[in-house]
Amino acid sequence: MNSAIAPQLLKGVRIVDLTWMLASAGTTVILASLGAEVIRIEWPGHLDFTRRQLVAQPKPPPLGPVGPPGPFPKSARDIPEANASGLFSDRNAGKLGITLNMRVPQGVALFKRLVAISDIVIEGFRPGAMRSWGLDYDALRAVKPDIIYLQMAGFGRTGPYSEFASYGPTAQVMSGIGAITGLPEPHPPTMWNHSYMDVTPPFYGAMALLSALYYRNRTGMGQYIDQGQYEPGLFLSGPAVLDFSANGRRTRRAGNRSPFIDAAPHGIYRCAGADCWIAIAVFDDDQWRALCRVMQEPRWSAESKFSTMHNRLAHQDELDAHIEQWTSTQDRYALMYRLQTAGVAAGAVQSPTDKFELDPQLKARGFFVDLPHSHLGTWPHTRHFTAQLTRTPAHPGGITQRGAPCVGEDNSYVYEKLLGLSAAEIAAYEEGGVI
Repeated sequence: MNSAIAPQLLKGVRIVDLTWMLASAGTTVILASLGAEVIRIEWPGHLDFTRRQLVAQPKPPPLGPVGPPGPFPKSARDIPEANASGLFSDRNAGKLGITLNMRVPQGVALFKRLVAISDIVIEGFRPGAMRSWGLDYDALRAVKPDIIYLQMAGFGRTGPYSEFASYGPTAQVMSGIGAITGLPEPHPPTMWNHSYMDVTPPFYGAMALLSALYYRNRTGMGQYIDQGQYEPGLFLSGPAVLDFSANGRRTRRAGNRSPFIDAAPHGIYRCAGADCWIAIAVFDDDQWRALCRVMQEPRWSAESKFSTMHNRLAHQDELDAHIEQWTSTQDRYALMYRLQTAGVAAGAVQSPTDKFELDPQLKARGFFVDLPHSHLGTWPHTRHFTAQLTRTPAHPGGITQRGAPCVGEDNSYVYEKLLGLSAAEIAAYEEGGVI
């Protein structure tokens, strides 16, 4: 473990990680960046789907040489892409990784030994999966009375949907986000391209675990946490829910128009170049006049139909056409700076490439951090915990200061040093298909 980093907020906290896919795995990557020792358990015969998402390819990356794959289980070597996913590495950076077969009694026994020396267990399975292995909260607190157990099922442990399967897009549309996203009727609802319900719940999960740790430190008692993927989505559509519950109004899709606060122009407009755009939002007449000055007072802007907010709202289609005719001749970044200097809210629409290669704000705040990976070499990773703490700063690579573990990469450390198994015991478990 790397000790040459600043003090860690969660130093000494050990987490047994049985997460799956993105939402639950995102919870522990946040805590790993705060200094927790996160031990991710996998089995080569049933690997996480995200290990097969080849965002990064196993060839020389731009920031460093490819390292050797290491002495991993033979069954993992039969899956060449298992250690080559950039998506998996990003969502599991800073964690330790071991292989353990939870479907055999010897694997269950080893798991309980690991729980006995840990603080937190987190799992992202359907309700009932852990119970079927005899490893639910009641069973594990018999092993460790003050254990904190977080279950992150799609719809939570209780209720009529509790047994439903869920992925980010499923929870997203069920939470109502899809109904308010897209162009106005008669156009159909539009899914958000990014799976926000895989990204939002981890912050609630991390906050719940920090609260439970605080409670345990005060009382000496652990607890069970039931965190669904579905409910946090309601907060992303909060104004629509509140508007209906308080006023009985059904929210209508507004496309790029401002649905709750008067604003005109308010939209995304084409700029010069291929697939280049800028967002502009004007919320009062002073901002409108500032925009007109930047546009060098075109003749159409002086027409009475655009003189007040009320009039501009009544002629938004025509207004948008005029605005885009002008923006289509402008560089998006240069225009963003000119409008912001004039007091008009504006932002260049950025692609992932733009954010990584061009955005000076992200560079200045160190948002991307280069981390080594045992198979992929060195790659940039995002800071999942973005708040910058002066005394206990977060580290994207956690205590390992690396990207995600390869399959079984930390078997030696966990089984030998933490559990005290001998070389002969480890060999027997490997031969028997347990680790």
